[in-house]
Amino acid sequence: MAVTGFNLPPIETLSFMSAKNIAMKNCLSIDWEDWFHICEVDHLLPRREWNRYPSILEEATDKILALLKLRKIKATFFILGYCARRYPHLVARIALAGHEIAYHTDRHQLLYDHSAEDFQEDLEKGRTCLSEICGRQIKGFRAPQWSLNQKTPWAVDLLIKNGFSYDSSHAPMPIIGDPGFPEVAHRLKGDKEQGELWEFPPMVLNLAGLKVPAAGGWGLRTWPMALILRKVRSLNRQGSPATFFLHPVDFTNHSYDRALPLVKKAVLSYGLRTSVRSLELLMDHLEFTTIEDCLENLKS
Repeated sequence: MAVTGFNLPPIETLSFMSAKNIAMKNCLSIDWEDWFHICEVDHLLPRREWNRYPSILEEATDKILALLKLRKIKATFFILGYCARRYPHLVARIALAGHEIAYHTDRHQLLYDHSAEDFQEDLEKGRTCLSEICGRQIKGFRAPQWSLNQKTPWAVDLLIKNGFSYDSSHAPMPIIGDPGFPEVAHRLKGDKEQGELWEFPPMVLNLAGLKVPAAGGWGLRTWPMALILRKVRSLNRQGSPATFFLHPVDFTNHSYDRALPLVKKAVLSYGLRTSVRSLELLMDHLEFTTIEDCLENLKS
């Protein structure tokens, strides 16, 4: 199924054999960034001071890799270029452990704060940096705060032009995305570039007609696990993996010592359980792998 630009026609459900649906693996991803990479709070955490802040990435990466090794799971790490340059040894370690390296922009800037020319430079810079560190082709991209949307009509073309195979930035929910975006993995076609791009949207729940986050952040920490698992199985029956995401800060005891806007504070800290506990519960019931592997399964 294909979606051209952002005019979304009815989506044709993916069809696979029932045996595949039963054994379908879902996507586990980590947005590999530091605690101070929070969108829209530059006045509180100015970029010029980033190098002065203590990092959590060494501690968090140790814990993430240990958990994934224990559970024998491979994940996709969407790497921020800024962090890769500061800690190339950690990126290399992640790659050597067999996890997928993907791209998360250079300095965690919302895509609609870029021009098309800026974004092209960002993509070239990031892919080169990550490829040199891990010795692999970089196939995947995720925009900060799901900001690849109608405000960035040039983004899909540029991702195709730069050789990316998939994106994971279309949030099918209001405010940060569009409730009309498909919830299943699907193809996107550019307006100008030949080729296509697969889209792996974050999973959402539909509660009383409102689509809400469920694959990471406060949604994953809050909603009953039975509801989340039910939605995963619904997506799997349609032939689509569910896509989950966590952040390094989820694996540490870092506390924010700055006054953040109420909405940001809720997204970062609200929940009835921890993100790691939620992930462990999911791991007890579901199979996970990288987005790259899920893409190969969809193509087969």
